[in-house]
Amino acid sequence: AAWVWDTAAIDWHGNEVTLFHAGQTLRIDRLVRHRDSGVWWVLDYKSAARPERDPALLTQIHLYRSAVQSAYPGDTVRSAFLTGQGELVLIE
Repeated sequence: AAWVWDTAAIDWHGNEVTLFHAGQTLRIDRLVRHRDSGVWWVLDYKSAARPERDPALLTQIHLYRSAVQSAYPGDTVRSAFLTGQGELVLIE
């Protein structure tokens, strides 16, 4: 997951990014745009070893991804959890 902090790999990044979506104020842990592909990545820090198994966390990250997709229509938006072990867990 080191690439999400590599300025050679990303052309935009933000930490604690606040978005207003569907009547809610959301705060995304890290949002980056990959330099080569132009893909936006919604990244959510989680200390749990298997956050992808928690329905509430999945609902949350899907909401975040939807908010970014609304902000950048037509762009590809992906999402992942970043675990305390440094693992990037892709969420479809």
